[in-house]
Amino acid sequence: MKKVLALMLALVMVFALCACGQKAEPAAAAPAAEAPAAEAPAAEAPAAEAPADNTVYNLTFYHIFADEASGGHESLWINKAIAEVAEKSGGRLVIDCVPGGVMGSEEELIPQVFAGTVDMSLSGPSVWGTVGNIDAIGWSELPYVVDNYSQMNALGEILPDLTNKQLEAAGIDLYCLGAMSQGIRCLCTSEKFPVNTVDDCKGLRIRVPQSEVYMSTVEGWGCAPTAMSSSQVITSLANGTIEGFESDPASITARGQQEGFHWYIETYHIASLNLLMINKSNLEKLPADLQEILISVFKEKCVEQCYDRVGANEEQLDVIKAAGVEVITPTEEAFAGFKAADTPYRDSKIAEWGDEAIFAEALEYVAANAK
Repeated sequence: MKKVLALMLALVMVFALCACGQKAEPAAAAPAAEAPAAEAPAAEAPAAEAPADNTVYNLTFYHIFADEASGGHESLWINKAIAEVAEKSGGRLVIDCVPGGVMGSEEELIPQVFAGTVDMSLSGPSVWGTVGNIDAIGWSELPYVVDNYSQMNALGEILPDLTNKQLEAAGIDLYCLGAMSQGIRCLCTSEKFPVNTVDDCKGLRIRVPQSEVYMSTVEGWGCAPTAMSSSQVITSLANGTIEGFESDPASITARGQQEGFHWYIETYHIASLNLLMINKSNLEKLPADLQEILISVFKEKCVEQCYDRVGANEEQLDVIKAAGVEVITPTEEAFAGFKAADTPYRDSKIAEWGDEAIFAEALEYVAANAK
């Protein structure tokens, strides 16, 4: 019996040792559960992979300025901006631009931008101000805010930001994308009426647009402002209805007016910076990335257009001189006389519109940045 018990005990010990021996292979360590493939951050759910917005957004941009093929300097730079917007947006933002007044006059187009039925347009500050009942944004079109192209270019850089301050304060549903230069206006007279000083302007009948600002500007020099269409200038000069008009080089050559006058006097009295506006509500309907692209591209291209306009207007002035027009550059003292004659009117309008702070900010920026 004792032998049987001893045998059974020996067998139990053998089985126990075998079981312990099995522990040498820890189930191949179940490849450490493959450390859940570094848990592949749950594939990070592709950063929630906000599905790419492939929607194509369309904006309408109608204006009255000449198309690029006809030499329109504004259209040249607008087209560059449109192409860059399309490229940077990957084709998601398309701007349908129709220039040349094909879709209507300023009086027809600008109200539609306010209403949002047209998204974008380009026009003078006084036009936007009149339609939107916010004349105060027209301060940059007053006489002698700036008086040379270096100052004008600097003003063009800050004008959109200053305009947006005014629009927001007034609760106007517009956003200014940029300012585009048309040039600085000068006085033009027929051969019998050379003008060297402001005193030479006394009694001259000068054609101006139907605008208080333009009429008051030449009136300050002692002229008799005569409002009429620009299409009547050449005939009116020829028959003596007027002795002169005021304009910028590009507008003069575009209308062929260089054949109708003799003296081009560098009064540099009004800087024509047109405001490129978009309906703000329509802008904000775009995805944030497209808003950023649109704003940054147009701001950059408008500034570049202002600087490029300087050389373009020099070329147009050469065309004017080639037609036999002579240029009069007033002496420093004489130039100061033109400015002094218009300063009271300018300052009175700035005070009337409550633009003192905006005007001071503009002058400070221009003084620091005019090159």
